[in-house]
Amino acid sequence: MKVEPIGLALVGCGRISAAHLSAVIDQAPLFRLVATVDPDLTAARAAAEPFGAKSFASMVEALDQLDVDAVLIASPNGQHFEQAKIAIGAGKHVLVEKPIAETGAQALELSEAAAATGVVLAAGHTFRHGPAVRTLMERLPSFGKLLSVEVSQCVFWDGPQAPWWADRTTEEGLILSLFAPHALDFVQLVMGGDDPLRLHVEAARHQSGWQAEDEAMMLFAYPDRKMVSVHISYNQPHVHDRKTLFFDQGVAEIRDGELLRWNNELLVEPAAGILTDSSKMGGRDLSHYFSAQLAEFGKAIRGEPHCCPTGDDAARLIGLIDRVREQALLNSVDVISPSIEEKN
Repeated sequence: MKVEPIGLALVGCGRISAAHLSAVIDQAPLFRLVATVDPDLTAARAAAEPFGAKSFASMVEALDQLDVDAVLIASPNGQHFEQAKIAIGAGKHVLVEKPIAETGAQALELSEAAAATGVVLAAGHTFRHGPAVRTLMERLPSFGKLLSVEVSQCVFWDGPQAPWWADRTTEEGLILSLFAPHALDFVQLVMGGDDPLRLHVEAARHQSGWQAEDEAMMLFAYPDRKMVSVHISYNQPHVHDRKTLFFDQGVAEIRDGELLRWNNELLVEPAAGILTDSSKMGGRDLSHYFSAQLAEFGKAIRGEPHCCPTGDDAARLIGLIDRVREQALLNSVDVISPSIEEKN
């Protein structure tokens, strides 16, 4: 039986939108871009034109289009909650770039609204969709008892990558809100339904181009004596991406998001051209990831088994980030070390 394409509206036509638009092309005819939305109508038109889609400065106007079935939100973080709320209220399925909301309370509100409306609310850009992570989760029961997890994800951003980054306050968080969701979603995935019993967070700022933290270390204690450490940074000249899981029968490791080893045996490696230089920004082709993410979102919409973080699962992550930010503020490194401005 022929399945009609899912009509998609893209909200936010900035830096990350190109990756999502490429995924729409790759997932045709399962998805069809029918509308783009951006307050910069020139940007909205430029994104819409190759697809023959309509462009709007107003999200409400776009949602009035009868052929819009789902909304992909790729706008700045602070707009995610209100835009997702509007889309859910209009009866549309929603895929939101991480994070789905700024606070756990907002995320829970979205989850409950989606459940009441009968639509899918999914969190995007979580890196659950690559072959290495999928194989890890399939093989997880055979590896034995999980004891601890180490995640280290470090990149270099020389100042704000979008103007609004510079305005993030320490309470809102910078790296803890923008980058930590990648690492913490992975932790949540491997820990299943368990939330940490205790956590400790240290955060610091090394660059003067923004107000909030750009480096953080986190330590979590989970039920059954499992422990997790997470290190994230915007200050490393060479990209560093390692996820190591220690079991009572050995060690599983994901390197550069693409290579999976079990006790040094290579289980998954990327196709040619995916990793060109994993030490550099742009040295990993993520197009397959965004395409797989959109395909999983389509499965969720059609009620098929999928691996998207949706509903309460997606909301739990924001609740965890709330706890992390709270701990980071309590343990501000500025209390024990001079600030950048004071040093200068």
